[in-house]
Amino acid sequence: MFYDMHCHTLQSTGENTAEEMVAFAKRLGIDGLGIATYYSSSVEIVPKLERVDTVSCVIIKADNANDVDKIARKIRNKVEVLMVHGGDYDVNRAACESSLIDVLCHPELGRKDSGMDHICMRAAAENNVAIEINFHEILESYKRKRIYVLSAIKKNVKLAKKYGTKIVTTSGAVNKWGLRSCRDLVAFAYLLGLDLGEAIATTSTTPEEIIRVNRQKLAGKAWEGVSVAEGDEKVNV
Repeated sequence: MFYDMHCHTLQSTGENTAEEMVAFAKRLGIDGLGIATYYSSSVEIVPKLERVDTVSCVIIKADNANDVDKIARKIRNKVEVLMVHGGDYDVNRAACESSLIDVLCHPELGRKDSGMDHICMRAAAENNVAIEINFHEILESYKRKRIYVLSAIKKNVKLAKKYGTKIVTTSGAVNKWGLRSCRDLVAFAYLLGLDLGEAIATTSTTPEEIIRVNRQKLAGKAWEGVSVAEGDEKVNV
């Protein structure tokens, strides 16, 4: 299974419907698509569509670090994947230090540095928070800004490898033309410093594991450190 964990539709800041995004994703050979909405006062659940595995992702866009954990506790048991809109260092660090968060999106957004340091990256590894490589940030940048973004992402990749932090590579698409095949996303991650196997994992085993574990929890089949056996499967503790 190959996943693009982060794209937007008309439900958030996107330009296409979920159905249009899914249809185009299928043409690109994408098996699963994370359809993101921003948290407001409620949580909009993404409908399940045929042809690809649609994943409900909610992005917390926090004004300060304290809001990250506060909002996460409120909605964690309602969504399949919980993300944080990165860019502010304090918000980045709060996301990395919370075991409720699945993905920190574009920590380098709007910065001239990577938005991360060894403290954040170590915390992310300990709390199973994945760091995002967002292709949209490259696609929409130019000239000197693109240099800053590429340099920042490469630095975060290097830190993530050092501390064993998970990475997911996404298109961050706001319309169907912004979607990229997972082969393209893997190539992008490889160019940024990951080994080929590591690059493939950022669009396959890593997002698949995040989704599988969270769906088990939502279905009441898993708790922290424990999962319920199905059939002849063993219980994992």
